[in-house]
Amino acid sequence: MKITQNLKWHLRVTILPQCNLRCIYCNPTGVFQKAILLDDEEILSIVKAAVACGITRVHWTGGEPCIRDVVSLFRKSRDLGIIQQIMTTNGSLRLDEIRAMKEAGLDRVNISLDSLDYKRNKEITGKDYFKTTIKWIKTSCETFDLATKMNVVSMSSNLKEIPDFIKFAQKFDGKLLLKFIELCPNNPAFYGDEIWRYLVSKQDIINELSIVGMLRLSNGLGDNPNAEYYLVGNTGVKVILITMLSYNFKCGLASCRKMRISPYGLVGSCIQQKGINLKGVLFEEKVEIIRKKMETRESYSDISPVSRQHMQEDYGIWRFGELTK
Repeated sequence: MKITQNLKWHLRVTILPQCNLRCIYCNPTGVFQKAILLDDEEILSIVKAAVACGITRVHWTGGEPCIRDVVSLFRKSRDLGIIQQIMTTNGSLRLDEIRAMKEAGLDRVNISLDSLDYKRNKEITGKDYFKTTIKWIKTSCETFDLATKMNVVSMSSNLKEIPDFIKFAQKFDGKLLLKFIELCPNNPAFYGDEIWRYLVSKQDIINELSIVGMLRLSNGLGDNPNAEYYLVGNTGVKVILITMLSYNFKCGLASCRKMRISPYGLVGSCIQQKGINLKGVLFEEKVEIIRKKMETRESYSDISPVSRQHMQEDYGIWRFGELTK
């Protein structure tokens, strides 16, 4: 089969829904669908099918991917034809395997850290991994050629820390980008009312950044179609804003070419879609399903404005499965 590389597209694979943290804004009770997950062989079969459709970039996420043997997945995916691999992690596990991850084909890491205050971080995550996560960030910046991104979910409880995050990033001479993510209702945490009091807006985040310095639009490397990149004053720090709620979950238009794979085998080219299950499907059928999903997405208009939005009643389904509220 002749493969024509399609650089616009990437594969986003949720390896598993489980996480060893219990973050207040995500899945604090650890609820997820009690169904059989994809094993490594099935994940790699989907990766191979995606490669057959020209997709050669993959973003690994969870839950927490490092609960599983990610080094093996990285190496085998590279051998199948994947040329760029990214992972989002909470930076609590497999610290001693970072070099092995790079050698296996991992190119870049997004690491979550919502507070530089030890006590506050423990309150947010429900666990005590602060020192390990700090080491993960430092080691990642030293190891990978591409800049590490640090994910910060911005809330009322950590909003005033934004200047401190800028000072922290300055220590890494441009190798650490800060991604401030607006809290939005897309996880089981929002099944109750408690979390809503933590909401802050894009403007709240910008106000805190502006205390440090004037924001100047910039460009950046990534696969989020709604990411906005800024340089902060003369600090040398680049920040990324992800503010879906403030933009009413707008469609990413021409820059969105993302094939999502859930930990239970669902595939979809838009978070709005009801996925098609690839679990147990023959390889040739996987290729055809993915190809048709790509063709459907390509048929959509990429001219603004459009009516498409990335909001459904619960799009945490792509990570946690079918849940009962």
